[in-house]
Amino acid sequence: MHLHDKAFYVALFFIIGVAAAGLGVNVWLTLFAATVASFVAIRSKIFVALFVGITFLGFFYFNFYTVAQNENFPVGEKIEFEGVVYSQPKHGLKSQELNVELEDPLKGTVRVYTEPLPRFQYGDRLKIAGTITESPSGRLNIVSFPRIERVGVAESRAVKKKLFELKDSMVQNLNSVLSPQHASLMSGLLFGERAEFSDEFEDAMQKSGTTHIVALSGYNVAIIGITLSTALSYFIKRKYAFYASLVAIPAFVVMTGAEASVVRAGIMGIIMLLAERQSRIYSFRNAVTLTAFIMLLFNPRLLVFDTGFQLSFAALLGIVYIYPLLKKRFKIEENEGVMGWKRNLFQTFSAQVAVAPIVLTSFGYFSPTALFSNVLILEFIPVTMLLGFMTATLGFISYGLSLVLGWVTSVFLGYEIFIINLFSLNWF
Repeated sequence: MHLHDKAFYVALFFIIGVAAAGLGVNVWLTLFAATVASFVAIRSKIFVALFVGITFLGFFYFNFYTVAQNENFPVGEKIEFEGVVYSQPKHGLKSQELNVELEDPLKGTVRVYTEPLPRFQYGDRLKIAGTITESPSGRLNIVSFPRIERVGVAESRAVKKKLFELKDSMVQNLNSVLSPQHASLMSGLLFGERAEFSDEFEDAMQKSGTTHIVALSGYNVAIIGITLSTALSYFIKRKYAFYASLVAIPAFVVMTGAEASVVRAGIMGIIMLLAERQSRIYSFRNAVTLTAFIMLLFNPRLLVFDTGFQLSFAALLGIVYIYPLLKKRFKIEENEGVMGWKRNLFQTFSAQVAVAPIVLTSFGYFSPTALFSNVLILEFIPVTMLLGFMTATLGFISYGLSLVLGWVTSVFLGYEIFIINLFSLNWF
């Protein structure tokens, strides 16, 4: 067995163990299933024993992590506590959403919904008086419109705070040269920002099946890395420009809030860049599995309790396993058709089939027009992101140049908004 196959199976059986523990499957049933699966996959007693052991390790790790992360605070009682805002707040027109990590003597995290003003920022240390309750799903601890007082700033989070400020500055550059609707969509494409989306536009994206375009992918993150590497190569040696882009991707992930989908995109973007640099075959199967493995090492609860994580990997697995079957059946060439519409059609269909069970069980809604809207939009997303990134960056150098490039960017954004609105209509 080749080394890359061994790495794949080790990661896969670890993930199986984590999934079984998260779903509450009996440990003996899990190990029996792992034994059968590993024997079917690889008829070797040594590897069967190894992979069953890896499965048990995943099962044990999930439970160990859960015990280690046990929260300690009263639920349903009005209390006063202090905590630090540990992710970038979402500022809306009617409210703001804060994720707060509690400080001693309490332990845990809560989501706070409060008035839109005054605006709180990442790293703020807050004194909060309110009642912590569980969300209906039991996955979140919520405090609704409590009394809040800012009592300081967590100095240890200064670097991440600076990255958030850089992102906010780039968003402001876009707002200064693009119309409000175009700027909000561009901020969503580049940074996953959706706070400025109107309720109508959010609804249109859901109905047209295009919400995923503002959830960053590994391909789109790689575009940003390649763009940065190319730009820097005019000023420094290409090798150093490449390494600078590898450093920039983790910074970009942090800057966008380090949500599960963006972390996954960042890791896969780095793998894609490294594969291209080394002129090696990029194994999508291994990249997806190893990325999930790395993320679950940091937080094994993502697999069962994070819908965004599930959707991101389900879509990727659909493209990895379903699309090749369709490609072979319908004899699809990579560059066949007008602007590769066949490739986009069947890749989108593959992803939609894979995520459909999760979407239906989590949201109770599935878009019947998603195939058509995505075929008409996806081909233009990479160039739109490239133009938007350049427009936001030029804003630090020259308002005039940023404005001119913004006019070009608006053409693509206007087309994409038109398609989103068109396919959000009730066609059936």
